[in-house]
Amino acid sequence: MRRFDHLARIAELDPHRDYAEIYRLMVFHEFPWDLRTAGKLMIWHLYALPSTARVVGSTDALLDRAEGTALTFGDLIEHGLDSPQGRATIGLVNRSHRGWPISTEDHRYALAGLTVTTLRWLDRHGWRRPSTNERIAVAVFYAELGRRMGVPDLPRDPDVLAAFLSGFERDRLAHTREGRQCSERTIAMAGARVPRPLAPLVGPAIAALLDDPVRAAVGLPRPAAPSAGHCGPCCPSGAGCSGSCRRDGCRRHPVPGAGCHRSGRATRSRRPATTPWLRSSSWGRARSGGR
Repeated sequence: MRRFDHLARIAELDPHRDYAEIYRLMVFHEFPWDLRTAGKLMIWHLYALPSTARVVGSTDALLDRAEGTALTFGDLIEHGLDSPQGRATIGLVNRSHRGWPISTEDHRYALAGLTVTTLRWLDRHGWRRPSTNERIAVAVFYAELGRRMGVPDLPRDPDVLAAFLSGFERDRLAHTREGRQCSERTIAMAGARVPRPLAPLVGPAIAALLDDPVRAAVGLPRPAAPSAGHCGPCCPSGAGCSGSCRRDGCRRHPVPGAGCHRSGRATRSRRPATTPWLRSSSWGRARSGGR
């Protein structure tokens, strides 16, 4: 199968009718690692909302619940919302929420967050941006899931949904002790799963990936901005490129064709540090047939 065969198939489908098939292709073939990672980041949106932070913070075995939820949603996406497995999964989700002070608005926020954070992640970090059909299909999938969970009238237009999420977060997100503690516990658990020298980088990396309102609400510091004028290792520290030598090579310089003024040589700067680890994973390659 060629690289864009799934995308060609998605272009032939109707996202309002075939949303489940489009989303299945996205999750298991086009963006397996990306969507799994975006779903994990979504939990910080729950920590940032005081009502859900209190619920999540009062439950034990946070990591086990997160892993169980990921497996549950994987079955739901693979088999479809109306399949026997899908109906059983939705029933399990509904039963697990009973007895907790979770409002319909909280559920609406969570479903909107899953949709919007998924699309934002792909726009920023995916190997390609999602197509129009894919954007609509993600929004329709979570609207249909919400309808089956007793959360009606979730917008099916991704732009309308993004506007709803932004307004909700502006009005409702706030820093709480429970939200901060949940964030710290989750970062500690994530740090225990990476090589020890990388553990101190987990918190700053997560903070860099979160939007400002969510990051502030869970008490994570704002990441430091790059030093002004320093375009990379090809230039002396803090000197930057003058643009006077007009040579190719410095890809971070804003002037097309401008190179590094260091000894007048054209030098290629290092690729941004965020891209390599965002592009591949063994899990993703396994689910997509070793692509």
